[in-house]
Amino acid sequence: MEAEESRALRGEILDDIGALLRDELLADAWGRILVEVVRGPDGAPLVAGIDVEEVMGDEALVDEVFGGDRARAVVPVLAKAVEALCAIDGVELDDVRGGTFVRQPDDGFAWLAGLVHAPSARLDRERDDLLARLRAKNDALRARFGFPSGGRVATDLLSGTLDFVPPTGPSMKARASLIGTFAPASRTWGWGATNPHAPEAVCRTSARLIDDVVDRDMWELSTPVFATDETTAWALAAFVCDRAAGDGVYCASDDEGLVFVLLRDVVEAPGSP
Repeated sequence: MEAEESRALRGEILDDIGALLRDELLADAWGRILVEVVRGPDGAPLVAGIDVEEVMGDEALVDEVFGGDRARAVVPVLAKAVEALCAIDGVELDDVRGGTFVRQPDDGFAWLAGLVHAPSARLDRERDDLLARLRAKNDALRARFGFPSGGRVATDLLSGTLDFVPPTGPSMKARASLIGTFAPASRTWGWGATNPHAPEAVCRTSARLIDDVVDRDMWELSTPVFATDETTAWALAAFVCDRAAGDGVYCASDDEGLVFVLLRDVVEAPGSP
């Protein structure tokens, strides 16, 4: 399916679901719903549960609506919509276990594959500034060393080092620490401290990054693995880089997805031309 066709089809589904949510599920009274969808015995999608977040109206009324006949009447439509939207996004329903509908300021709805909880207030408030500051830091490394384009990157998280040798110009050395990973297939973020594939020493270093964060009002910091999107994964890496006074973030790809590495103490490698 072409990108333009996918966008159009996604828009049509969200328009239809938006009207349904407003008419039947009191959409003006909440900000997002997390719709858990599983496969029934015949393989058809079934809604296993709905979590409502960012309630702005009468909570008792919202509970009544979602627990009543109106909700039961629309869940088959929601299940089919989630299945279709996952297919459009190229993700497997069995991997993400459902989807999230987020009400927008214009009263339309955005869609996220997976059960994506509302971000903490701090992360939501600082997201744009954090990403802008990280882009500036990474741009500075690119301007000085050409990093990471067109050169050889050698990362050793066990020894905590990253070496970059460009085709021309000075080489770069940095202290490197695992921040976390993002798995596109399941749309999940995992902090490095709890990565089951990382050596214990690497996990300990990653844990210290989070332990040293003074701001403790973010649920993301205390949740080892959770559903999110790639933009938020970058925002989380940017948050850690900002709080750790890092010089930038290197994002590498492996078989599982994206690996985010904090860079500190960046210097020109001895003997560079």
